Amino acid sequence: MSETGSDMTLEQFLAEWPAGQADLKKIFLTFCQGVRELKGTSESFLPRPGVSYSLRWDIAERPAGRERPLFVMADVVPLGEDELMLSVCFFGDEINDPDEMGNLIPDGMYGGDGYCFDVEGDDPDMGAYCLERAREAHATALKG
Repeated sequence: MSETGSDMTLEQFLAEWPAGQADLKKIFLTFCQGVRELKGTSESFLPRPGVSYSLRWDIAERPAGRERPLFVMADVVPLGEDELMLSVCFFGDEINDPDEMGNLIPDGMYGGDGYCFDVEGDDPDMGAYCLERAREAHATALKG
């Protein structure tokens, strides 16, 4: 991944995705498409070259009383020149983790507890599991 700065677009980022990580890219794109299909969401891309490339989704018209800036975040983290890791994170009180596949991150989501799920390119089931959690977080966020 290049160090092109914070003005990088999502399209540029995807174009630079390492060829050896095609399976992870497919999982990432499938997850993104699934979240985009949820009604009333807004999406933002926050590139931090060398640190992470983050897609964040919020409720477009937040319910009264909801102050949280998002309901799901998908971070692509560079581990090396041609190796990436995908971490999908949620507020801990907005999802369940019935299969206990997530990692509790105390105070890790805007000062609140979060759950992050590490997704590898050879595990498309984890991408689907994360999408189910995103649907759950979306429904919770809509309630305010």
